[in-house]
Amino acid sequence: MKYYYWTSLKNTILLLFVILPCILVSQQHPLAVESASLLESGHSQFEFGISHFRNQPFPLSGLSGNLSKFGSIRFCISLSEYVELQADGTLLDVLDITSRKPAFNSANVISSNPTADIGDFTVWTKFGIMNEYVSGFGLSVRFGIQLPNASNESGLGIDEMNFFSSILLQKHFIGKWTVNTGLGILGDPVNVGEQHDVFIYGIEYALPVGESTNLLLQTAGRKGHEGIAVYHLANTKIGLEQSYGDLTVKGFVITNYSSSDHAKGVELTASYAFQIIEIKR
Repeated sequence: MKYYYWTSLKNTILLLFVILPCILVSQQHPLAVESASLLESGHSQFEFGISHFRNQPFPLSGLSGNLSKFGSIRFCISLSEYVELQADGTLLDVLDITSRKPAFNSANVISSNPTADIGDFTVWTKFGIMNEYVSGFGLSVRFGIQLPNASNESGLGIDEMNFFSSILLQKHFIGKWTVNTGLGILGDPVNVGEQHDVFIYGIEYALPVGESTNLLLQTAGRKGHEGIAVYHLANTKIGLEQSYGDLTVKGFVITNYSSSDHAKGVELTASYAFQIIEIKR
């Protein structure tokens, strides 16, 4: 097998350098549920979305309010049938502050309202191990590093680097079931040299309700060692997925139900899959 993609690969690398400094994933929410299957070799997927949450708390800064996320981005590229690189996050988080409480970092937070920041972003590598259509179920592993780009002065960041590893399982049975389970190693924003080891999980059920429409049910969260600004998280999502060829649109209603976060919100995303590397066999 020969790969004739040097020009396309250079363009892809340039695109990653342009996109990656601009994206984040909010430290206040559980990780999204990830499919065990990989994109077709040489293909990419770009996703763009917006979301809004009411009564979203930020415990390190003592802020809470209505959080709007503009430009939630996800970019994936499959280098082979076994390896996929990913990056995800949001271009801009804006918090309309409704409450300020005394907290560990409240003295350093800017007084303006609303407050906004670019935030942290996460890069991932996913490795495919078993193909569902060959082995009866899909199996992949995924590793990610979240970088501390969001400033604590904005009230939206904690200035800590986090690491995630997950096992991804997938099975079609009266719809499609996806299960994620793994480990998160989270930095402690209060105690230097300390960390928090947490169990992360996610479950999604996709039920076909039309020729190109799925009903989506999700739950995700993390449990384990807690500290200031590092606490248990859990949410549920109910939504619809509609496909138009290579374009897919998803809409969700979201409820957070952990003891420290009861925010509720909505999310709308659109993703487009396309070939980015020409592969000739």
